[in-house]
Amino acid sequence: MPDEHRHWMAQAIGLARDMQGWVWPNPAVGCVIVRDGVCVGRGQTQIGGRPHAERVALDAAGAQARGSTLYVTLEPCCHYGKTPPCADAIIEAGVTHVHASLQDPDPRVNGGGFRKLREAGVTVTVGPGAAEAQVIMAGFFHRIATGRPLVSTGSAFDAHESIPDGFDAMLISKAGHIKLVLRASGHHPAAETLPHPCNADDLLDQLGRRGLTTVFIPGGDPLLLLLAPAIEAQRHPSLPASAYIMRP
Repeated sequence: MPDEHRHWMAQAIGLARDMQGWVWPNPAVGCVIVRDGVCVGRGQTQIGGRPHAERVALDAAGAQARGSTLYVTLEPCCHYGKTPPCADAIIEAGVTHVHASLQDPDPRVNGGGFRKLREAGVTVTVGPGAAEAQVIMAGFFHRIATGRPLVSTGSAFDAHESIPDGFDAMLISKAGHIKLVLRASGHHPAAETLPHPCNADDLLDQLGRRGLTTVFIPGGDPLLLLLAPAIEAQRHPSLPASAYIMRP
C-alpha cells in the first residue's frame, strides 16, 4: 500500500478506535475523505451508533467530496435502516475512489455495499488497514458470527465500577443478582439488574440480543467461573488471534 494511502487509512483507524465502546450495537468506524492530497472531511460513528462515519465525513466535506477519495474502516452499508444507505450517499456526493479495510459481515451488507459502489463507477479497493480494523471490530464481528458479545477480563474490581476503555459494558456479581453496567450515552440506562444465578449460555445470548459487542468482567469476579467454558469457546475461526486482545 502506498505511503499516502497508509497515512490516510491510519487516520481513519484512529477515528474508529476512539469510539470503541460508545457505538453499540453498531461497529466503531472511522472515515477520512481526501481531495488533491488534502483532507476535506473526517467522521466516526457517533454515540449510540448513528450517524455513521461516512455520513459525518460527507457532511463535513460538502461539495469538496466530488472527485475525492474516501478511506473507511468498514464496507459502507447498502440497506435501509434508520437512515438511508451510506453507499448511496457516497455515490450521490460524487466520490470516485473508496478504500475500505474490511467487508461488513452483516448479512444485510456482506459485499453489497462494494457491489453498489462499483456498479455506479466508483473504484473500490478492499484490505488497507485490515489487521488494525479487525482488532477494533472484533466484538462486532464476533456478535454477527455467534449472536454473542466478545467477553474479556483483566484488572481486578474497580470500586467506581468504571468500564475499561474499548468495552460496551461490564458485568459484576452482586448478592443475589448480576449488575450490568452500561456506558452512559443518553441512549441507554447506566445500569441494569439481571437475575443470578443464571445459565451462562442464556446470559450471553441475552447480551447479544441487546446488541452488545464487547463485555468486560473484572478479574476475580465469580462470574468468570460460570462463563469460563463459553469464554474459552468464543474464538471464531474467521478472526485472527490478535482480534481477541481487548484493552483492560
